[in-house]
Amino acid sequence: MNQDPQTTASGEVIVMLNLRFKPGSAEKVLEKMVPSILLTRMEPGNKEFQMFKVKGSEDKYVVFERWKDQAALEWHWEQPYTKETLELFGEHLATPLSETEDVAYLTDVMERGE
Repeated sequence: MNQDPQTTASGEVIVMLNLRFKPGSAEKVLEKMVPSILLTRMEPGNKEFQMFKVKGSEDKYVVFERWKDQAALEWHWEQPYTKETLELFGEHLATPLSETEDVAYLTDVMERGE
């Protein structure tokens, strides 16, 4: 059994963020985020990074991330473009990100040992 509750049995970290931007600000955020997403996808510890728009909503998005391990995710948080994205979130999210409401650490139900 894994010691860190945020990692899977294989050591991966899988994260999902639910984002709701202030009305009319999503396009501005996306304009600035696309280069950051491309850089994130090139990070050595990144396995997957996707941002999805919720159908039927102009302001709701979901981010899905898979990282090789916790160290890879922590390295990502230290990158200047990640810090800029978090600043954008602070300015444009309708409410601040909540660890309990908006951030979920996931495990694959098919993975044994969880």
